[in-house]
Amino acid sequence: MNGSNTLAIRVLGLGDSGRKAAPSVAQAVQDLWSDIASIEILDAGDDPPLVDRVIRRWCDREKVDVVLTVGRSGHEGVDFAPGLTAKLLTRGLPGVEERMHLASSRRPLDLLFCGRAGMREQTFVVNLPDRPLRARAIVRFLAPVVGHAIEKARGSERDCAAHGARA
Repeated sequence: MNGSNTLAIRVLGLGDSGRKAAPSVAQAVQDLWSDIASIEILDAGDDPPLVDRVIRRWCDREKVDVVLTVGRSGHEGVDFAPGLTAKLLTRGLPGVEERMHLASSRRPLDLLFCGRAGMREQTFVVNLPDRPLRARAIVRFLAPVVGHAIEKARGSERDCAAHGARA
């Protein structure tokens, strides 16, 4: 990734609670993921057109490795991240989404999380909840798979079993 097996990561805070949670999510990524070249945080507030432009720029022009949105990923009308992300993805990752929805669900309200995950060309894009403990559980789950997903999107023919998959 980025030519040196390191990740360029962008964290986008959505809504007031996403803005507040984004630094905690960025810290969790730094704590749980290896090979991070850079991590940046941006507050996009409640502006879906801005979020759309930022994600497109990061993925299409800057070609960052990972885009994480934090917040606005629930079931309410103001929760625009899942719908916006679904429109931007070129390939979904349903297995990742399924696991994200099951990750550390301790409260009944956690079942209302609607986050999406997939690839926009060669960038791994994931919606995270604004609840830091839940977001951290998802980040922990993604740690061993994110690098491999990016490698495969960029044309690697390396066998998936080489990454610890069991037959």
